[in-house]
Amino acid sequence: MAVRVLLSSKHKVVCEGIAAVLRTHHDMNLLGMAETDDQTQSLCAEMAPDVVLLGLHDNGSQNLSLMQKMATQQPGQRVVAFSGDSDRLSVIEILDAGAMGYVSTTSSMDELMSAIRAVAGGRTYLCQSAASEMMASVRKFRSGDQPVRGSLGGREAQVLRLVADGFSSKEIARNLLIAPSTVEVHRRNIMRKVGLHKVADLTRYAIRNQLVSV
Repeated sequence: MAVRVLLSSKHKVVCEGIAAVLRTHHDMNLLGMAETDDQTQSLCAEMAPDVVLLGLHDNGSQNLSLMQKMATQQPGQRVVAFSGDSDRLSVIEILDAGAMGYVSTTSSMDELMSAIRAVAGGRTYLCQSAASEMMASVRKFRSGDQPVRGSLGGREAQVLRLVADGFSSKEIARNLLIAPSTVEVHRRNIMRKVGLHKVADLTRYAIRNQLVSV
């Protein structure tokens, strides 16, 4: 039986390119294409696809929010996400939001098809570049290597200091006279660069690198 796929992407050219490839595979049945979050949720509810192939673009937090809503409204819905971010933190965030598979946009179409088949069969799937990034992160952690302070920009270092001092994103925004959404972008960039995503771990990192005093 063919895998019933719903394709969702805000980039029409990308969407049409993937759709053309899907139509050449006899074990794939493209149910439809969605360009907006509302369309994606509506078509999921109407068509109950085996797999939703979801493109993550531009606003990362908005994309993650969509997946979280889908997980709540359509429990058990299987999602393969694709994006240009294959760093460890981004992949973890995508999987935590509910995706069963992840493929980088630098991967081949064959790998994307493999991800769809694996997830349709109830298995998780990471593309080669994401899997390599995750393994490299594990090896780095085991070796005791730590990211260098110079990897953070000036504004990122400011945000990290305030995070370590216990300030919320809204408080940091007021302190630095920037938008809360900008603070969230800086926080995600910091976590991606240093390979940490818990406040306690970020605080220890800031102390080790003398960004805050104790």
